[in-house]
Amino acid sequence: MIRALFFDLDGTLLTSRKTLADPTRTALQQCQKQGIGLFLATARAPLLDKMLGWTEAEFRLFDGGIYCNGACEKLHGQTHYIFLPAPLVTRCVQTVNPIPALHLALQLQEERHAFNHPLAAAAYGQWGIAPQSVVPLEASAFCQTVKILIYFENLIDSVTPLPISLVESCRQICQDQANIYLTDQGKVLQISNSRTSKYQSIDHLRRQLGLQPDETAVFGDDWNDLEMLTGFPHGIVMGNADPELRRQIRCQTRSNDEDGIAWALHELLGLI
Repeated sequence: MIRALFFDLDGTLLTSRKTLADPTRTALQQCQKQGIGLFLATARAPLLDKMLGWTEAEFRLFDGGIYCNGACEKLHGQTHYIFLPAPLVTRCVQTVNPIPALHLALQLQEERHAFNHPLAAAAYGQWGIAPQSVVPLEASAFCQTVKILIYFENLIDSVTPLPISLVESCRQICQDQANIYLTDQGKVLQISNSRTSKYQSIDHLRRQLGLQPDETAVFGDDWNDLEMLTGFPHGIVMGNADPELRRQIRCQTRSNDEDGIAWALHELLGLI
C-alpha cells in the first residue's frame, strides 16, 4: 500500500509553464484526504514562494521534502543541510573562471547565494532571491555550499550546452566526493555532496516516517532522478523525459503537460 509520494518539480509536477495544473492539484488533494504523505524531491532551493509564486494553498499540500538534489531536507519543521567539501568548491570555481561567459552559482545554507558574475536585474525573481541575499564568492561561502550550478546565460533561459571538456574536468575534481549531474539537455551541471542524492534523501525521510520502500512512490523526468526512479519499487517516469531515460524505467506516465501525475495516481497506482 502506498503511503507516501515524492515528486520532482520541473518537468514532473509542474507544467512547462511552471504551474500546478488543476487536475494535478485535485489529485494531490484526494491523496491527502486519504492520509497519503506528499513530498517534494527537487533540485531547486526551498524558495518556491519567490521562484514560483507559491502561496499557503500550495505549501499545505506537502508534508516536507528534499531540495538541492537531496542536500537540503525538510521534515517536521526541521531543516538539515549537507555541504560540499570547501576545497572541491574552490577547484570548481577555479575551473570555471577562465571560461568567458560561463556562470557558476553556489547555493548556500539558509538559501543565500554566491555568483561568479552579477545577476541580470530580471534574473533575481527567477532565482527567487533578493540582492541582499547574495554574498561574495569567497572562501567563507565555500564552506557553506550546498550545491554548485554551472551554466550559460541566466540558467532559466539557458540555450548553450556545456563543453564536454568542462564536464569531464569537474568529474575529475569531484571523483567520489560529490555527485555530478548533467541536466536540462546538457545545459546545466549540478554538483552536490556524494552523501546526498534524491534517492538517499528520500530513503532517509521514509525511514524517519517508518515506511517500507514499497510504501513509497517517486516521480521524475531528468537524469538526476534516475537513482530514485530505479531505487524504489514504484518509480514512475514522465512521458516528457529523455527517451533514453524512459527506456531505463519500467513504469511511464503521460507528460507533465498531459496531466501525467493525475493519470498515474489513478491508472498506474490506483490511489484515486
